Amino acid sequence: MKAHKYLYGPVPSRRLGRSLGIDLVPHKICTYDCIYCQIGNTTEKTLVRKEYAPVKEILEEVRSFLKEGSSSVDHLSLSGSGEPTLHSQIRSVIEGIKALTSIPIAVITNGSLLYDKEVRQDLLRADIVLPSLDAVSAEVFMKINRPHPGISVEKVIEGLVEFRKAFKGQIWLEILFCKGVNDSKEELVRMKKVIDRIQPDLIHLNTVVRPPSEKLAVPLNQKEMEEIKAFFGKSASIISEFDRHPPMVSERDINQEILEILKRRPLSASDLSKGMGISKDELDRYIKPLVEEGKIQSRLFGDSIYYEIK
Repeated sequence: MKAHKYLYGPVPSRRLGRSLGIDLVPHKICTYDCIYCQIGNTTEKTLVRKEYAPVKEILEEVRSFLKEGSSSVDHLSLSGSGEPTLHSQIRSVIEGIKALTSIPIAVITNGSLLYDKEVRQDLLRADIVLPSLDAVSAEVFMKINRPHPGISVEKVIEGLVEFRKAFKGQIWLEILFCKGVNDSKEELVRMKKVIDRIQPDLIHLNTVVRPPSEKLAVPLNQKEMEEIKAFFGKSASIISEFDRHPPMVSERDINQEILEILKRRPLSASDLSKGMGISKDELDRYIKPLVEEGKIQSRLFGDSIYYEIK
């Protein structure tokens, strides 16, 4: 498989099946510096929108991938190493992809820029938008998301409310919980009131499942997550682990694929196995030399071993 600069995967997604990632901004340019982020601390916290990656090159890589036809995907996901709505031409990317394929387009965003009417307009042709909302009170918002000074939680909420009025596709709102940070009864009650205003199609409840950027980001246990799910009601679900079985793919450079995927986020051997469509035993034959050569390293988090770029 040809190495790509802006595409990665397909990778296993707990919500989107086999998802081909499209990286619109360099690592790690973002509007937030969330304590739980699995790809590390923000290196440039900004509100400046610009064409971080050339639209023409992105679309050419998508066209090339689709032409190869070596991997089946369920969604094309604009996400990756930073906040995708910081890309000033994201609308052109979405429209360009729409001209190439009928595969649904998902935008995975922290939702921080939806207060900007232009950003809301840019996302209207996506099929699914998956924004985050981890807090609704200012103090908790600052603690968990550590936003750019130009962003307030009030602006984020109003942006989500306004986007819901205009967007005809699906909105899947994600809330990621960190123990002792945003899981108090008071914050949950406030969240529910705000969510009633936003009216997302689904509420996805998550917790820390991969090594976070800060040690104070501690996961909730299953019982605690189930209690929160019951509180939010029938539209809420706890994001389950990827359990689909993708088809085997043709011969390709497994080592390069592993490195490309791990550049974006740490993954367990199980995640890699399912996402790449190869057995754990086969995967192990590639993982061990990469660790020995110092190209990747392992890290224990919870009960699982995760691999990441060294």
